[in-house]
Amino acid sequence: MSDDLRWSQVGLPEEWKDGQGRVVNIGARRIAVFRTGDRFRALKDACPHAGVSLASGYLQDDCIVCPAHAWAFSLDDGHCTMGPSGAQAACYQVRIQDGKVEVGVP
Repeated sequence: MSDDLRWSQVGLPEEWKDGQGRVVNIGARRIAVFRTGDRFRALKDACPHAGVSLASGYLQDDCIVCPAHAWAFSLDDGHCTMGPSGAQAACYQVRIQDGKVEVGVP
């Protein structure tokens, strides 16, 4: 699957504090990248409910909680853990390559 992705460098790991989310732009995509410990995860930076920036939300139990209406989305697969069943936030793969954080987009 990752062979079909275009990888873009978005920063250095030390630029993120643990628990921090940050918006990066890759082409026309706004992507929220989060650091949790040594892991990095990425979601589309728009709540599927109201379009609010997920990067401005807060992390709770490996989920990002939307600051507008408290819907929560898993950082692993984007499924909604608090809010309507079936709601989904788009996810992107993240890797550390040559000491840099990279996000893969189709």
